[in-house]
Amino acid sequence: MYISVDMGGTKTRIASSEDLGSLLKVKRFYTNKNPATQKQIIASGIHELTSGNEPTFVCFGVPGVVDRQAGMFGSVPNYKDISGKPFTSVLDEKYLKQAFVENDATLGAIGEAVVGAGKYFQRVGYLTFGTGTGGALVTKNAAGGFGYVSDEPGHVVIVAGGRLAPACNHTGCMEAYTSGRSFEALFNMKPQNCSDKNVWAKWAEYVNLGLSKIHTMWKCDVFIIGGSMALEYDLFAEFLKAPVPVVRSLTLDDAGVYGGFVLTKQILTSK
Repeated sequence: MYISVDMGGTKTRIASSEDLGSLLKVKRFYTNKNPATQKQIIASGIHELTSGNEPTFVCFGVPGVVDRQAGMFGSVPNYKDISGKPFTSVLDEKYLKQAFVENDATLGAIGEAVVGAGKYFQRVGYLTFGTGTGGALVTKNAAGGFGYVSDEPGHVVIVAGGRLAPACNHTGCMEAYTSGRSFEALFNMKPQNCSDKNVWAKWAEYVNLGLSKIHTMWKCDVFIIGGSMALEYDLFAEFLKAPVPVVRSLTLDDAGVYGGFVLTKQILTSK
């Protein structure tokens, strides 16, 4: 049994798979703000999904930078209590024996690029708008393999000298204007409660500034919008403008767990 864990700043998903292609079971819950409690909940979820058996491999997605060589988290803006801490601060050591830890937005990008809306594109730019703003570029080759790079797109400056992002402490960056948290601060309402097209048009202006800048770095064939904000896609899609098509994620909240299984397959077949 294979396990994929996608831990976001707000929600966590744990999925099991027998074939690294389809999801067998999925467990979803709100991310607990206490790392020790979150660690227990994740371990309990894996135990439940594997019926107490040892998983063959586990892929963990976390909302920040990872240093796999040191077994440490780097900066984790939307879950700061584990920044600079070892993987074991939130992930049970017994599940790290056969495991791979990666940024959660990167796993979302891999999932969407291979089995989602980017399936038929070679260079896929994925952006996730949720608690924070993140994403990655996934490039595929003729042999069916892929590579990826993050470049931390949420920290690209789109408004010089602009507002301070609440989590990463950068000024004028994409996250400061396009994350769910920033949407609330800018427009005084939660995204899921907003049906005002004028508000969404203004939000999309900030997204478009980011798309334009990021495209100059990535030269992607398509942009895929994921994360919780993608659930409101129909309200802002008409306002999106970029040098390439911009589409909504097909796997939505499950992009990260799909990406975990896709990455696991590539890791195990390359050994």
